[in-house]
Amino acid sequence: MSRTKRWVFSLLILAMGLLVAWRILVVGMSDHYTRKAGLGDPQAADSALLWNGSQPRALYLKGYALMETDPESSEEFLRQSIALNPGDADPMESLARLQMQSGRTAQADRLIELAVARMPANKGVRLRAADYWVARGKLDRALSNWTAVLELDRNQGGQIYPLLMRLAENPKTLGVFRALMQSPPSWWDDFFAYLAANAGKLETVVNVATLRHATEVPLSARERALLVERLQKEQQWPEAYLVWINGLDKEQRRYLGSVFDGGFELPPGEGGFFWHFPEHKAWIIRRKHTYGGEGEKSLHILYRGEPTPVHQVHQYLLLGKGRYLLQLRARVDRLRIPSGLQWVVRCAEDNGRVLGASSPLVGASDWEMQQFRFEVPDSLDCRGQVLRLEISDAGAELPVVEGEVWFDRISIRKLPRE
Repeated sequence: MSRTKRWVFSLLILAMGLLVAWRILVVGMSDHYTRKAGLGDPQAADSALLWNGSQPRALYLKGYALMETDPESSEEFLRQSIALNPGDADPMESLARLQMQSGRTAQADRLIELAVARMPANKGVRLRAADYWVARGKLDRALSNWTAVLELDRNQGGQIYPLLMRLAENPKTLGVFRALMQSPPSWWDDFFAYLAANAGKLETVVNVATLRHATEVPLSARERALLVERLQKEQQWPEAYLVWINGLDKEQRRYLGSVFDGGFELPPGEGGFFWHFPEHKAWIIRRKHTYGGEGEKSLHILYRGEPTPVHQVHQYLLLGKGRYLLQLRARVDRLRIPSGLQWVVRCAEDNGRVLGASSPLVGASDWEMQQFRFEVPDSLDCRGQVLRLEISDAGAELPVVEGEVWFDRISIRKLPRE
């Protein structure tokens, strides 16, 4: 190769290198300013487009920034972005909103559907699509997108559940849930828990539960427990008991009575009128077989010598006005406690008045029968009651309790009028 040819070839290589370097610089600077624009710098999109007027993300961000102040220019930027990157749903969603605002709803609907189809697993796109359908008044489509987001990420419930609760609170929009309830999604129980805890009116919770109950899929154990808990909180004790009892299976119904499963033969259920065995480091609560017990199991509590809460094992009751006799069997083993343990019947409102109590247990004893009488008044604040194991005469500080106790065959019998 002649010297002239080599010189020309070298110039060509140098020119190509400079061209590549310039292209890298242009793309790099454009991407740099695009990232800045995405972080909220309003001027960065212009800088990105100065370096590269075909940067699709920068075109989207510029169009997005102009949506309120200059809709026409905004639409042009968004269309350019879509043409350069048809797989990006963000400019489609923004353009759909512009079209909806200008009355081109058919075009907007098609575009928002296309945006979701392009990025079906993008939570942000789904949430914005839900907002779009709410604005269009098509709540079933909004619900479909919220459902998709919750299936992708249950942690989004904190953002979505309040919106769903708003629909549930309005009788005119409650029906939007009907199709969803035919096959409740995996997050449904979590939403119902949010609703039961936060709905301003009991009626809202009952209406949603009634709609669920009307489907072919029965209420889950958790739904039923949450509904019963809300009814109890609202002092609707007969209604709570009816919902609870309708959820019992054939085996559980065998143990119905004024005290449910007074022999502790069944594992504790969830909420309602089952036995409640609260967890705490101060004790271990178990159902065990032991000598002298009746049936297969008795209640055993081992106290670990820790500061111990006053209120312990308990069960809510539904007793009508009248006089009653409570009987139980108890065994105590090296129980060291400042005062004693006793079973107490109270009205079920917070810190309810005491209706009756057993003799305090302390020290050691073989199985012995205890009993006491009490009377349920005819008053609205005592329509429900609670039977609870408590530390008697407890002071301000939690007492230290050590030792073991056993209980069996707890029953309540209504006494005839005197």
